[in-house]
Amino acid sequence: MRTFNAVSHVGFYLIHMTRGNSTIPPWLTRNVALLSFSAFFADMGYQAVTAVFPLLLIIKMHEPAYLYGLILALSYGLGSAVSLLGGRLGDKYGKKTISIIGNLFIPLMSVAALFQNIWLVGALFVLGWWARYFRSPARRAWLVDISSPGHRTKVFGFLHSLDVGGGIVAVAYTSLLVYLKVPFSEIMLVTIAPLLVSSACLVPASQRPEGAALRQETETEGTSSIISGRDGFVLRALLISATLFGFSFYALGFPIITVAESQSSPVLGILTFGIFLGASSLAGYLLGVFHGRRPVRTLWTLGYLLAAASSLAIGLAYLFHLDLWLYYLGAAGLGFATGSVETFEPVLVSFLVRAKKLSSGMGWLSSSRALGLFVSNLAMGILFVFSQFDSYTYAALSACFAAVILSVADLRKARPGKDPA
Repeated sequence: MRTFNAVSHVGFYLIHMTRGNSTIPPWLTRNVALLSFSAFFADMGYQAVTAVFPLLLIIKMHEPAYLYGLILALSYGLGSAVSLLGGRLGDKYGKKTISIIGNLFIPLMSVAALFQNIWLVGALFVLGWWARYFRSPARRAWLVDISSPGHRTKVFGFLHSLDVGGGIVAVAYTSLLVYLKVPFSEIMLVTIAPLLVSSACLVPASQRPEGAALRQETETEGTSSIISGRDGFVLRALLISATLFGFSFYALGFPIITVAESQSSPVLGILTFGIFLGASSLAGYLLGVFHGRRPVRTLWTLGYLLAAASSLAIGLAYLFHLDLWLYYLGAAGLGFATGSVETFEPVLVSFLVRAKKLSSGMGWLSSSRALGLFVSNLAMGILFVFSQFDSYTYAALSACFAAVILSVADLRKARPGKDPA
């Protein structure tokens, strides 16, 4: 319900943004709304591709699961370098410019549906995913530029809520089209439209903060109560943990296939993705509002540790042939954990990296995750062929290691005389 209210509130804001309506919270500016809606329409497009692509590849084209894992590994792994490049170019040529350029190339994922050759299909999917990585650091840094430090957690939580809210819409229409037996390739082509709308939302957005009060807030005033001292240690721990969490953070295509095969229903498989996205959207909004002052602790407990338990739940459900609800419970846990990670990782980087290097800092964060995702999806694809339970167990252990490392940073930062994070 809170997620629905959040989406409705932004829609109301866009309609009345020129009327100075006093019911709009001060952090929800015109620029924040435009970037949030850009994220909404982007996910409405490429998340539908993400849901359909494993079904197209494995069920329709009869390709092995390890090939799907290889394509994802290339998408995420080399996306690490693309993130660094996009982040640096964002600092050099402007965050808005790089965000729009990257966004315009994401539809290459959709165009892959036009071809039958597996290598061409895989190449276009990878290039579209790289475009997403290319624009993400600059867009995150842009969002920092237009928001006040004191409201940053709310802004990023809200962005994530709308981000995956678009994914929920994608799953809804994708499930309907699959149920109506529309070919997978045609569903992928439909996704081009919302992706173009996403780019259009970025064009009128400004790179400057709005309002005199927002301009008067300094970085120190906004961050002193959240992050203090030993920032370099926390940043290094965060990047290492993000990489390790990436080792555990497989594409949701694997649970989609697990549920679709165990339940003999592609629609139930796609609904797994919808549950994941719904929980993730709810987490981004709730955690952004209620847990903004303890970002490190929330990240390793309700992020990394919860993800470990959720992966293990999916593996156990498969191993012991348990009811469908346990698969969905695991997917919901993964979604909530992802909402925590996507909210607090960029918020922490925004407080730990100097403003002039912020886009590059976001690039380091994206590349750390991408490096882990390269290993994760390659390992998942190989293990998945031999033992689906082993693949989910591997993911659970990797997420546990990430939680341990960040918890050490949390405890060290909370020593007497230091403000807890």
